[in-house]
Amino acid sequence: MSSWRAALARMRPRWRPSGDLGDRLALLLAAMVAFKFSNWLWLSARVSGKPALLANLIIQYLAFAVFCLLVALALRRPLPRAISRLRLHRVLWFSPAVAALVLVVIGIVIARPIAQNHLLLDDANVMAVCGARAVVAGHDPYQVAEIPCLASFNLPATLATPFHKGPFARVTVYPTPAQILAVADSPGHGGISLFSPLGKPPLAALFMVPVAHAPAWQRAAWTLLPILVLLLALAVAAGPLWPAVTAMVLLTLYLNGSALNFAANGNGEAFAYALMALSLVWIRRPWLSAVCLGLAIGSNQLAWFFLPGYVLVAVELGGWAKRAAGVGLTLLVAVVPWLLVYPDALARIYDSLRASTFPLGSGPIELVLGGFVAPPPRVLALVAAGLAIALIWLWGARFPVWRIAAGVLVLAAFWISWRSLDEYLAQIPLLALAAAVVLFRGRGARPAESGGAGQLPSARLPS
Repeated sequence: MSSWRAALARMRPRWRPSGDLGDRLALLLAAMVAFKFSNWLWLSARVSGKPALLANLIIQYLAFAVFCLLVALALRRPLPRAISRLRLHRVLWFSPAVAALVLVVIGIVIARPIAQNHLLLDDANVMAVCGARAVVAGHDPYQVAEIPCLASFNLPATLATPFHKGPFARVTVYPTPAQILAVADSPGHGGISLFSPLGKPPLAALFMVPVAHAPAWQRAAWTLLPILVLLLALAVAAGPLWPAVTAMVLLTLYLNGSALNFAANGNGEAFAYALMALSLVWIRRPWLSAVCLGLAIGSNQLAWFFLPGYVLVAVELGGWAKRAAGVGLTLLVAVVPWLLVYPDALARIYDSLRASTFPLGSGPIELVLGGFVAPPPRVLALVAAGLAIALIWLWGARFPVWRIAAGVLVLAAFWISWRSLDEYLAQIPLLALAAAVVLFRGRGARPAESGGAGQLPSARLPS
């Protein structure tokens, strides 16, 4: 009984959060607000014309810079004294009441479209389900064509991802809906060569096998399960600050492309994104953390690019033999057999990385989409994004005080990529939240006095 009472005492909400972690959570909350403005065309949606669009884009770029700065400061060790003096944790004083309100509101927001079967579906979401159906039927998921897949869900071909070749070769920026429909309806053009097939690692489709033929609301309930696991794990890790952390996780619903946003719409990519975050939540447990990361790598390419960041975050925690073995064994058991069963899987996955896609997303590429500048060579944008990943990683490796921040912000390099889609960037707030809670819980207002600038905090996750 005494152990249960002690556990409950540790989880008792702190109505007036204080100290280092409270300040960091307040910074991350502000970062989430900045991120919302970094890919939101709110001004140009109300005021027509190119000047309004350009003004909106400038605001977006400034907001993204503020977002990256706030994330970096929130994960800096130690927290700058100037920020500690601001006592930002006061923003969280009423977090238990706010968390209860957010839970009710977001519960209604999520439940309504699920009950009405009005989920926001995209082609990647649907292709994963079509791939799962192919697996169930004993067919090769990597031979599923996108246009017939969309048609099986009564969805328009305009949701498909076209390739810059064939009938689309002379299109400069992005095909119009009329152009996509014309090609999709042409004999022989709706197949696998002109539109994106399933190009994700095998687990992307396999995660959806249990609900391959289920109605949309059951798919959404299924994809919300990993988010529930993540939410509970973060709440336990946060201790008495769990109401604030819970509210922040729930508020990511309003960030386009976030794990919760995808999960609420039955998108199987939520599994990979939740697993990436769990690899940080359990980063002090090398085996468990590595298994989560391995499963994420086996289901989504974004986890491949997060791997260098994970190395930075974990570099001082040790257990590298266990981490390497955990990732390797997970891939060997959960992924390699499917690569053998579907011999064209590797080719499809590789082709998806080098596919001649059209530019899309937020960031500088919006200047191209808005007609302000001519499209740059695709390879130039890809090289720039790769160079940015390398520079961010080197920044963290060179300066230990920024190491955790750099580990999370490696994904920010996708902002300048050819396809800087929302989901590539929207995982940063959740990863930053996981890193902050796990690595800075229990720190005082002046972490430098006990941990030092070059050492990780000594707080441990509860067993």
